[in-house]
Amino acid sequence: MRRALFQLHLWVGVGAGVYVAVIAITGAALVFRIDLQRAWHPHVFTARTPGPLSDPVAILESVARAYPGHRVSGVDAPTTSRPTYLAYVTQGPQFKTILIDPVSAEMLGELPERSLVRTLQDLHYDLLGGRTGRTINGAGAAAVVILGLTGVVIWWPGRRAWWRAFGVDTSRQGYRFWWEVHRAAGIWSVLLILMWALTGLYFAFPQEARSLIAAIAPISPSRTPISSVRAENADEPSWRAMIDRARQIHPDGHVARVVLPFGERGSFLVMFANRSPTPAYAELDSVYLDRFTGEHLRHDASRTVGDTIVRSMSTLHAGSFGGAPVRVVWFVFGLMPVLLFASGIVVWWNRTIRRRP
Repeated sequence: MRRALFQLHLWVGVGAGVYVAVIAITGAALVFRIDLQRAWHPHVFTARTPGPLSDPVAILESVARAYPGHRVSGVDAPTTSRPTYLAYVTQGPQFKTILIDPVSAEMLGELPERSLVRTLQDLHYDLLGGRTGRTINGAGAAAVVILGLTGVVIWWPGRRAWWRAFGVDTSRQGYRFWWEVHRAAGIWSVLLILMWALTGLYFAFPQEARSLIAAIAPISPSRTPISSVRAENADEPSWRAMIDRARQIHPDGHVARVVLPFGERGSFLVMFANRSPTPAYAELDSVYLDRFTGEHLRHDASRTVGDTIVRSMSTLHAGSFGGAPVRVVWFVFGLMPVLLFASGIVVWWNRTIRRRP
């Protein structure tokens, strides 16, 4: 069985190694996505005017004036990693991401539809192939799960010498040294690699994954509160009135995000952070309001174990918790599959290919 698992590990690794290396490199780079965007587009991520933050309503009104004929979808307040306001507008199929000066409410510019970061995202998420690419990504994630599980079995050196298998004997030479590197790098990183593979499977096949999770732990049905039916000739409350109403309900928070209603029954959503600027990747408190009456629409914020598992998928995959130390760990260990592929190829080549007559 061990020899069979070794052959399975070997040929899945040789066959999927280049793919895994590409996904690992792009994923490691995207850990610092906001930093890459700020370096690539510094003019839209730099505030031009010193002073106190402008009110979210002033930002919404400024965006509406700058983009007549567009629908303003919402606005995000500055965060600890992004010093400017961020707004979204749509017109038909067009979707634009706009950066706004946090003090003067002046438009700083738009994020281009095609950029280095966007290409990295499309390559990592969908292999530049849309839904088909994401399905292939799911198959690749399954291959990584096979590599991780078979690797643990192959790595096990027995009870007497297991602790030595966590290190590298630098006195070894040639492919024996690279075998030790491959073995040690694999066992130190296997838990994170399996986590990335399993969360990647969730993103590739979300419905199937949710069904599997629900079979283990219940998942609450997702029900966003909706507004009442619009009364004849009734006017909607102003943006300022709605945000002021939300502040009355949540008086101790800072407005971190405003999402304007979509569709005929969509609700007005104001999300609050515990301080300003909004901590990056912070959990936000939501206040839903009826878009026609301003009435507080209560929603069940309780979570089941299944809800917690589902909500943690993106956070775990991207390392969007714990600040810079976690991002550094995710970056370093995110590159481990590249080292594993390179060292595995060296060992395979020397043990198998070079010995053949």
